This record gives sequence, C-alpha cells and structure tokens, in this order.
Amino acid sequence: MQGHRRTAAPWLAVPLVMGLAAGCAGQSSAEDGHLSVVTSMSIIADFTEQVGGDLVEVRSLVPVGGDPHVHEPTPSDARAIDDADLVIGNGVGLEPWFDALVDGSGRDLVALADRLSEVVIDDDEGEPDPHLWMVPPLAAAYVETIAAELAELDPDNAPVYSDNAEAYVERLQQLDRELTDELAVIDEEHRILVTPHDAYSYFADHYDFEVATLVGVSTEEEPSAARAQQLVDHIRAQEVPTIFVESTVNPAVIERIARDAGVEVGDPLYGDSVGDEGSGADDYHGMMRANVQALVEGLAR
Repeated sequence: MQGHRRTAAPWLAVPLVMGLAAGCAGQSSAEDGHLSVVTSMSIIADFTEQVGGDLVEVRSLVPVGGDPHVHEPTPSDARAIDDADLVIGNGVGLEPWFDALVDGSGRDLVALADRLSEVVIDDDEGEPDPHLWMVPPLAAAYVETIAAELAELDPDNAPVYSDNAEAYVERLQQLDRELTDELAVIDEEHRILVTPHDAYSYFADHYDFEVATLVGVSTEEEPSAARAQQLVDHIRAQEVPTIFVESTVNPAVIERIARDAGVEVGDPLYGDSVGDEGSGADDYHGMMRANVQALVEGLAR
C-alpha cells in the first residue's frame, strides 16, 4: 500500500519568472500563421491553449480520458511530432512512450516537470512522482514555461503570450484559494484519500491529506492480492467512508476493494486527463473543482 509522504511545500517558493526557454528556437514554420504544438496529454494541451489562444493549434496525442502512462503511439502521432513547431510533454517518467517517440524524431522536447526537478518528490518505492500539475502553484510554473517557449518561437507575439500567462496564473491563484476554502469542511480525521494509483501526493501535501493507493506513480504496475488486502485493512482501521476511482483507470479493482471494506465509491477523480467535453471538467479548472466536490461529498461526514 502506498503511503502519504509529508514534505514541506517547496513549490510555493518556485519563481514564476518569464525568461528565454531552452527549447528549439526560431520562427514558426506553420503556413497558416499559427504555431503547431503537440503535447503528450490533454492537461498540457489545455495549458497551451490558455497561453497561446488563437495563435496556436494544439494536438494532444493522448485523447481525453486516455492514460498517458500507457498510451500506445500510432504512425500519425509520429507524423504530428515531425510536423510540429513545438513538442511539449510532462517528463519525470510519466510518458516513456512519448520520450521515445520524440527521441526517434530527432526533435527537441520541452519536458515541463523536468524544469522543476528541485520540487519533485519520490514515492515509497523511490520512483519520482510526475504528477506535479495536481496543485495550482505548480500548474502555474508549467504555464510560465509554456509561455516562454511560445515567445521564443514567435517573438512578435511574445507580449500576447506573456499577458495570457499572467492572466491565467492569476486565475490559478484564485482557484487555489477557492479549493482550500471548499476543502476546509472536511475534518482532519477524514482527510484520507484512497485511489487506484499514486497521482495525488502533491495535492495531498498541499491541501493536507493522507494518501493511500493500490499501486505507485505508474498505472503500469499490477497490484498484488497482499497489497489489496493491506488497503482494505487500512480503510477499515481508519474508518474511511469513501474511496475513489479515477477517470483514466479501470474501476474494477477499487470497486472490489470498496465492497470488501464495506465503504462507498465516490465520484471519479480526474488526474491524468481532463474530462469529456460538456462534463464540467473539460479544462484544468473544471477538473480540479470536480475533484474537490467529489472529495467534499465523499469525506465531509
């Protein structure tokens, strides 16, 4: 069973300073005047669209609802990377298939979380946790890096990217305050977040939760029967009222654990993807608000 790691909140000191990025430089090759950006996952695509606005065309190789840990790339994914002006991933081991695809293309990869190595934490197995975007302050750092990369590729529109990023970071700061206020209704003894894989540790450290999960930071890991029983025992011992599935993970095992432990399964949480269009969770702000609503409904007893 994965346990919670208590760390300080170093991301609160991460400087969000616009500067020259280290990715590929030069003018856009897009014939229609837009920058063509390929991202590994939908959350990064959302950040890029927020910063680039009408000046960018963004494609996420992992579709909405897909799992970036285990996506199987297609020939069209490789072509999209070849044709892109900018290629953005998360890094820190989240999407090894994407790293290999970009390496094979000879293109430069902007790996957002790799730029924040000083705040990356390890799971109980010593593996670095790549899910940094799960707190708004670190999402803001992603946004600043994206803006700097776009500005370097398209210096004529650098003020637009800078202004968009600044406005979006302000929205993220407001979101952080809102989520903190909403989560305040959950008592300390009920702040135990049980999920299939370890995607919520930055969230837990930032908002003061304990995390208990079936597997580590990658969904590729297969849970053992012993580990599942440990999780059942922990749920019972801590009197956890509700545990949670994730939108990108098969719910069958968590549902079985809930039955064995005699607890409820809450609304699905979003971690590795935004929600479907019209779900209310189809952008970063929506998915984070949906997560907090699910936690409040499931744990504020």
